[in-house]
Amino acid sequence: MKGNNDSSSPSVSENVVPLNAGLRTQIASQIAQRGIGLPIAIFVITVLSAFAVNMGLLVQDNASGRSEYITGLRASFAADTGADLGLNVAFDPSDAPVYAGGVTCSATAINYSFTSDAGMSGCSAAVTCASATASGKTVYKITSVGTCDAISKTVVISAL
Repeated sequence: MKGNNDSSSPSVSENVVPLNAGLRTQIASQIAQRGIGLPIAIFVITVLSAFAVNMGLLVQDNASGRSEYITGLRASFAADTGADLGLNVAFDPSDAPVYAGGVTCSATAINYSFTSDAGMSGCSAAVTCASATASGKTVYKITSVGTCDAISKTVVISAL
């Protein structure tokens, strides 16, 4: 039967599965998956870099904001101290409680420099006084402007 070419018997080429069919599928899936790792890695590195840069900017903003806050606080202290000194000049403590000698109120600014205190170096206060009479009573308004490193704060005190 070697030479018989019967159509009922299956041919050899129909029964044999090509050896590379499974290999082709495996290689095709590896090729499809091979390129996704690099874009994900680049994305993760980019996002982490953005977080790192933003954290650095936040720390820098926090430091400069804290410095401005402290300078503003020092200017407030200078203005408060200047107002207290202005009250002390206007209402002389040795003349209390009747102030028979009168109240010293001058529209000319009295300048105080706080150089002897290390925490207040570079700070100053300018104090002025104004008076107004209403209903027979004299009201004194003492204004103090405290300045530290180009930041100014103002305190106004009214007294009878």
